[in-house]
Amino acid sequence: MLQRLLALARVSNTKFVSASPGKAPPGAKATFGGTIVAQSLWAALKTTASAFEPSSLQCYFLIGGDPKEGIVYEVELLRDGRNFAHRQVRAYQFEKLIFVATILLHHADPSKPDQQSPSTDGIQYLKRASGFPDLQQMVPASQLFRSEVVGKQDRYHNLNESWSDPRKLDPFIERFETGVIDYRFPHDLFNSSDFHDCGKLSHLSHLDYYQRVRDLASESPEEYDPRFQYVEFAYLSDAYLLLCLPYFHLLPLYCHKFSVSLDHSIYFHKRPNVHDWLAVRVANPRSNKSRHLVQGEYYDTNKDLVASVNQEGLVLYDSPSSIRARF
Repeated sequence: MLQRLLALARVSNTKFVSASPGKAPPGAKATFGGTIVAQSLWAALKTTASAFEPSSLQCYFLIGGDPKEGIVYEVELLRDGRNFAHRQVRAYQFEKLIFVATILLHHADPSKPDQQSPSTDGIQYLKRASGFPDLQQMVPASQLFRSEVVGKQDRYHNLNESWSDPRKLDPFIERFETGVIDYRFPHDLFNSSDFHDCGKLSHLSHLDYYQRVRDLASESPEEYDPRFQYVEFAYLSDAYLLLCLPYFHLLPLYCHKFSVSLDHSIYFHKRPNVHDWLAVRVANPRSNKSRHLVQGEYYDTNKDLVASVNQEGLVLYDSPSSIRARF
């Protein structure tokens, strides 16, 4: 399913077009940013030898994408070296630049398996990973959404009048139940103020949950490339990361009036297995007026750090006291 969604048609050695239009997430109008990040990475990988794997990428969203139209990706080969390759990918719609990404790739030596550094920093990462709640303590996303949002629709209706019709919530449930990303959330995700002291001004320190790509790889129309796991992770890394911001402010999710990603960066530490559960630890180290920084650390089942993600977003919502009064 995801490989079909992210498939690219090659126009030339360095130019690609999305095989199908992107999709907007429920409640949004623009193409899901993870689609553009992932397809940009996929386009860059298609211009490098198979021995090269991505090390990092820095992305900037310029204009929201139109989900009814395809996207054109142009790859600039900045440098090809023995150990590293650099690419810049520009995404266009209607001949307008909507997105740009700079990508660093490294030559992966298959004779040297990935391993965590024994440095002090590496040990601290493993300590943080060991503190994750067990997967069995988490709640399937659709189940939690039904109980905490659909089951409390009168409260949410005060935040978003368009949700007065229960059918408006069906796309959210469908996304959780059959979408390409599977989630397990903590019980306090959708409204942290119901479970924590609202009198405290300090934010919660972190949020833990689990994600994976539903394994439908057998339906892929493309020849399998093991590097596509990085592409799938790029898509996954933009799913729900910024939406979790209200959690840190002791506010209900979906209370924003406007939310858009400004930039997105990924640092890969090893090839991710996105079809197995990834433990995600999210933090919100900085919120200044309407600009908010969220950071995510992704760990595999061996508690190895797979990737680090930073994202800054422009998120507008009313004052916390006003939101709580209506909620």
